[in-house]
Amino acid sequence: MTAMRNTPRVKKFVEWMEFHYMERRHLGRLFEDPPDALTLLVPLDEGFRWADNFTTSELGRVAEIHRGHTSPLLLYHMLPRRWYVHQLYQNQQLKTLYQDTTVTVTKLSNTMVLFNCVPVHRVDIHARDGVMHVLQRPVPPSYVMSLVDLISMDPDLTMFFTILGYADLLDWIRSVDSITVLAPTNAAFKRLPLRFLDSITYDVKYFPALQALARNHLMEGIECSLGLRAKVKVKTLEGVALPVSCSSSFNLSVNSAFVTKPDVVTSNGVLHYVDKVIIPPRAMSLVQVTRRAGATKFIELVKQVGLFDDLVSFGPYTVFAPSNRAFRRLNESFFNDKAALRNLVMYHLVEGSHASFTLLDNQALPTLLPDTFLRVKVHVRVMSAEDGVVTSGDHIAFNGYVHVVDRVLHPPVYSIARVLARNPKLRRFTSLITQSGIALWRELSLEKGPYTLFAVLDDEMDRWAADLFTYYRIINDEKLLNRSLSAHILDDFVMPRALEEGSHSILRPRLRRPSPHRYPLRLTASEGRLSLRHASVSKNFILCTNGIILFIDTMLLP
Repeated sequence: MTAMRNTPRVKKFVEWMEFHYMERRHLGRLFEDPPDALTLLVPLDEGFRWADNFTTSELGRVAEIHRGHTSPLLLYHMLPRRWYVHQLYQNQQLKTLYQDTTVTVTKLSNTMVLFNCVPVHRVDIHARDGVMHVLQRPVPPSYVMSLVDLISMDPDLTMFFTILGYADLLDWIRSVDSITVLAPTNAAFKRLPLRFLDSITYDVKYFPALQALARNHLMEGIECSLGLRAKVKVKTLEGVALPVSCSSSFNLSVNSAFVTKPDVVTSNGVLHYVDKVIIPPRAMSLVQVTRRAGATKFIELVKQVGLFDDLVSFGPYTVFAPSNRAFRRLNESFFNDKAALRNLVMYHLVEGSHASFTLLDNQALPTLLPDTFLRVKVHVRVMSAEDGVVTSGDHIAFNGYVHVVDRVLHPPVYSIARVLARNPKLRRFTSLITQSGIALWRELSLEKGPYTLFAVLDDEMDRWAADLFTYYRIINDEKLLNRSLSAHILDDFVMPRALEEGSHSILRPRLRRPSPHRYPLRLTASEGRLSLRHASVSKNFILCTNGIILFIDTMLLP
């Protein structure tokens, strides 16, 4: 007591001890085996004005302690041995004289020491019968309630308590010794779309996303607000590294969620109130993930055509979202037709959850637009859907996946045979197909496939036909003509935009009957050009309902 009376600015604590007759030599009236030495956590006088509600309510409470009556909170500021700062370590639990309850030690990188998140103002004041540490304010009584008790009793945390309950995390939180909780208030949850909350909370298939959302607000160990201010990032139980920042007005934020009420200490951890729900990638909706991937224009169209709620809460869907740059290539008048816009958006949405590693080459994915499909090409390092190359893929949401493509995808209208019949620049090549027999023409007319047709334009056909000997030899020999045309048709969907520079693709021509004359074709991408045997392949193409038409500059000879 002498050392404490000689310490400035701790008069109120001295008076508090004298009022309860709590000098060390009088501890025998409370304990049969009083400690030989004490560590006192002594608050500054002005610190009593900063005490939180729990601490203030405990300051004047007197309870029966063993063989007498005294203040539980006063005993909570007494530790039954000498504890010098060099003996303390991070997240250490120190027993107090109040029913073996503990205070938690936090040591910051700048050597500052905290007890239950209260900074130590002055350390290691040595006395004959113990040691004192002067604190900025009284130590919050963590023994009052646990984290689960606090969350369940606070009317401003009812929605967070519901989330933890449905995520099956309440019992686990009760069982841990030290944990930090970032608790969003009810107002924070109300900023989220209602359908998103309903889906993630009550739909069983989204249970992993619900757990991810709840775990993203929990951190191992005790992280006091002062400790957070000294950090750049903190890692949650979900494994997400959240950025931490402190504004010029000393407002602390975690992942742009401001801490509105810090350092509420409980028996098994500390809780910070935040004004925003921190959603991890696994719990984000397709709308949020698509926005993060940079396809904001597509989400504007989704909202405009009335499909926003579907991507927020329903699914699972896979979204092939065109980049913002892809939309700049469209004519402005196109955006005025709402019916066409709705069909366009639906054509980019596929039922089911498809990551890139689950997709197969030439797989046809049914879209939300009736009777339409997206045909996928999978190469070693490149994937495409129709004529759109995936530039950024596998963005996971709780209700599906997002793949960003570099083009706006339009559903094809006509079959290969219909395009040939309608295109005046392909008359001579079309006449060769009809000359070879009705079977081939019928197959190109059916909605099967996918097929790739290497077609020759009339201008190129004229140059090739200049070699009269070769020309007449082929068109007058039915077998030779069929073999030549068979090399022009593949049972495959070849997308030239997805071919990488320097790559070689081995293509097998389609023959209606097994034949020793079925020689492989090598499609080569080199120096920005595509070549197929002795022919050059144009970068232009026509998408059809049953395949694709590519243009070459000469007939492929058998």
